[in-house]
Amino acid sequence: MSDQEDTRFRLINAATQVFAEFGYHAATTREISRRANVNLAAIHYHFGDKAKLYQEIFRQPFHDENNEFAQIDELALPLEEVLKCFYRWVCPPSDDENAMIQMIRRLHAREEVDPSGILGDALTHEFRPNHDKLIRVLCREMGQPAPDIDIDRLAFSIVGMASIYFHGRCVVEELSPELLHGALIKSATVDRLAMYAAALIDCERKRRFSVQPQFCRE
Repeated sequence: MSDQEDTRFRLINAATQVFAEFGYHAATTREISRRANVNLAAIHYHFGDKAKLYQEIFRQPFHDENNEFAQIDELALPLEEVLKCFYRWVCPPSDDENAMIQMIRRLHAREEVDPSGILGDALTHEFRPNHDKLIRVLCREMGQPAPDIDIDRLAFSIVGMASIYFHGRCVVEELSPELLHGALIKSATVDRLAMYAAALIDCERKRRFSVQPQFCRE
């Protein structure tokens, strides 16, 4: 890792901590720079300003090094392998694997209850490529040239099954904490989610044989 890459890495880690603790508006670039042990001007050099640094933190899960699903040829792989790859990306690391995950969850929770107002469509823009990949797989499985409303509905259902482990993690922690800790647990969760998603896809495929085809959306 070069000096510039190291500085950027430390800034992102420090900023995640500060934003999670204080929220976007109360966080200061001075405190972020202090925790990262870098010059205050480093934020401007690497990110432009506080707002762009904040946006970059939310983009981290979509970067190639964190985004296995983005790197596969989804149409060349069997469904089960595609789904497992997708859930390995969607399901965050357990607390045992990554100490930063607690702060990232806090940051997401803060954004939901006290929106910064600066994210705009940044998350939608970053999520879209992987969403489109999932849609292409579902079209393949349904024999559809283009997605229709039921394929859209199915895609969001597949994503939604995993979202509880991130956005609703505190509920899972309270009711079934054994589901959240350890690499083996995460591997089992990924396997089960892929199995459940395959069942949903098979159910939708069978339903289509018995009803009028839906209009494709533009």
